[in-house]
Amino acid sequence: MKKTCLNCGSESYRAESQFCIKCGGTLILQSDKKLDKNFCTNPECNLHKTGFIYPDDARYCDICGSQTVYTD
Repeated sequence: MKKTCLNCGSESYRAESQFCIKCGGTLILQSDKKLDKNFCTNPECNLHKTGFIYPDDARYCDICGSQTVYTD
């Protein structure tokens, strides 16, 4: 069963894939509920530490430049 990347919308090639091979984003099954919290992935970033939630279309942190990732 294919999965869809939350960041770029690409589909996975293998059912066991966890991350997108095009952008590194988190993959979810198309039938899964949408994960709606978009966080900075850098644990040293102040926005990561405070739990700042980026808008849906953000792919990178505007403070440290790290990628963002969706989580529930």
